[in-house]
Amino acid sequence: MKQKERVIIETAIKLFAKKGYNATSVQEIAKECQISKGAFYIYFKSKEALLLSVLHYYYDKVFSRIHKIQTEHDNPRTVYRKQLIIFFKNIFDHKEFIMMQYREQPLPYNEEIEAFAKKMRTTTLKLHKENIQNIYGENIEPYSAELCFLIDGMSEVYLELMVLLHHSFDLHLLADHILNCIDDLATGMMKRSESPLISNEMADKWFGPFSRLDPLKDTLIQDMQIKVEKWFNSDPPLELLESLNILKEELKKQTPKKAIIKGMLLILHEFEGLRKEVDQLTEYIQKDILNS
Repeated sequence: MKQKERVIIETAIKLFAKKGYNATSVQEIAKECQISKGAFYIYFKSKEALLLSVLHYYYDKVFSRIHKIQTEHDNPRTVYRKQLIIFFKNIFDHKEFIMMQYREQPLPYNEEIEAFAKKMRTTTLKLHKENIQNIYGENIEPYSAELCFLIDGMSEVYLELMVLLHHSFDLHLLADHILNCIDDLATGMMKRSESPLISNEMADKWFGPFSRLDPLKDTLIQDMQIKVEKWFNSDPPLELLESLNILKEELKKQTPKKAIIKGMLLILHEFEGLRKEVDQLTEYIQKDILNS
């Protein structure tokens, strides 16, 4: 992402939070960024396109921090606790922007924004799924999807209390409380051995490959993009940018093409400074895609 594009996005977040999406004009955003209205359209074809970029920017910012915790090699419960704290903190830190989404109706809603909303929900559910499997082991597998939905609903209650009703919680105590509640739910489900109302197969049908855990892919690619921009002062070689973008888009697909992924990884591996991330990414997707 170019520096000017990031400035426009961060400015838009502030203005949308303060005035609302519908009440904020492109002219106001451009003026605040000290650019012309015509320059704005070089980066974003419309205010609606900017909103989508804002949502993706917020998503990447939140989940890149959450997923990096997985590399710290703590025990599974500590990892999950840290991730819950960061999840709640990021939402609380941007509560004005979140409130704008609650109170502004209707926000623009098209196929791209609908796809983003589904991606956000799926990633959150996958985050819960991976953690509960790491904590409770294979016995939780039949109940993992339903437990994820229950965790998501429980989290939503506390988020609404903090964002809409302005109640405050110690986030460390909140994370501990949620983990204790998850313990009660998980142990009760496994003890009763009842059939779940929401099976893993249902979750796969509703949210795509729900059982495929891939939370680190976007983070690793984002790390590479940041490195490239830093090295080349926001003007990296076209081949490098294209390879990163093609790889990112291909990995989003339901059935990514192995030849394309292998080709892009080989090109990126030629750049010495990216080899660590490329090797991590290759190892991470080896079982899921390249060896399938």
